[in-house]
Amino acid sequence: MKLVSWIAALCAILGGAMHVDARDLNNVSEPRIAFINPGYGDRGFWKDVRDTMQAAADQFGFDLVVFDSDRDWKQMAESANRVFAINPPPDYIIAVNEHQQGTRIVLEAQERSIPVLMLLNDLTDEQKQRFGRPGRELGFWIATLVPDNERAGFEIAQSLAIAAKDAHNGGLRKDLCLLSLAGDSMTPASLQRLRGLDMALEQYPLLREQRRLVVNWSFEEAYRRTAEWLATGGCLDAVWAANDSIALGAIKAIEEFGKVPGKDVFVGGLNWSAEGLENVASGKMTMTHGGHFLAGAWIMVLLKDYLEGIEKLTTNPEISFGMQAITRDNFETYKQVLGDRDWNKIDFSQFSLVSNPEQRDYRFRIEELNSAQERDWPIPSR
Repeated sequence: MKLVSWIAALCAILGGAMHVDARDLNNVSEPRIAFINPGYGDRGFWKDVRDTMQAAADQFGFDLVVFDSDRDWKQMAESANRVFAINPPPDYIIAVNEHQQGTRIVLEAQERSIPVLMLLNDLTDEQKQRFGRPGRELGFWIATLVPDNERAGFEIAQSLAIAAKDAHNGGLRKDLCLLSLAGDSMTPASLQRLRGLDMALEQYPLLREQRRLVVNWSFEEAYRRTAEWLATGGCLDAVWAANDSIALGAIKAIEEFGKVPGKDVFVGGLNWSAEGLENVASGKMTMTHGGHFLAGAWIMVLLKDYLEGIEKLTTNPEISFGMQAITRDNFETYKQVLGDRDWNKIDFSQFSLVSNPEQRDYRFRIEELNSAQERDWPIPSR
């Protein structure tokens, strides 16, 4: 009856505010996983993370419950409180160091002997120096999975310079006035993307940064700040956006001002959102970088391998993977995989080292998704 208690505890804690899918209550052996989602569960990037995680969890026979926090760090703290109040506790916790709030979750999980995995936003180097690292000082912190945000930040900026040169057949007569719109000033992913931007500004001096603004990952705030910049006579030839929502907010302001995105002003974003892909296809955006929402599924793969005793996660618990840019040149190839966003058709076990004993490293790449689709693989009974 352990699983019955797990579901009953969730319902009691959340007061019915969260829907919990009824599972096969006779199956008490499946690992129970709580994901503290810093974002929204019904839209945007974190919905994609949640959906890919759920698809992989279903395939592997994991019982996943998600606590959405709606991009509010206070609500994320409350989500953590709810997870730690569950009796019996979850078998595993997946957390994100959004706004650098992850330390408390890692330390409390350590104190309660609950294994925790960090997803997408790792603890900062300063936090690790102070509190410890996975598998070392913090033995119940069993794994971390993060993307290469610096490269993504660099390539977004690079795409702006290249697109402007191509539009003018390489004959640009002036530098480009760049408006940089950051996500926030605390989250590791945001800071890492900005470091990539800084590297690009050194390598591409034609990008002349006019302002660097924090817009809190918000379409509305990006729209407002871009509109204010244009209304006050600010020079604008390019927008570096930390994610697609920000890019789309800037595009709305640019169009309302009478300029043409992709011609008068070049805009690059990140997330592989459906809207971002549409704007890449239409030429309004130079690219949407990303693929990292698939980390929701990849973290389930790591947990599956951990449970199977894969030694790599004991000796090297900090795993990173690359993101990739979708442009008009490769849009059709990626659309075949991403078009319907049906993650259940992908056999995520194909990314496991248990399934590929000849591999030494994980291949968390979009190219591998095509070969992992539409296989005759069973979904574990629930």
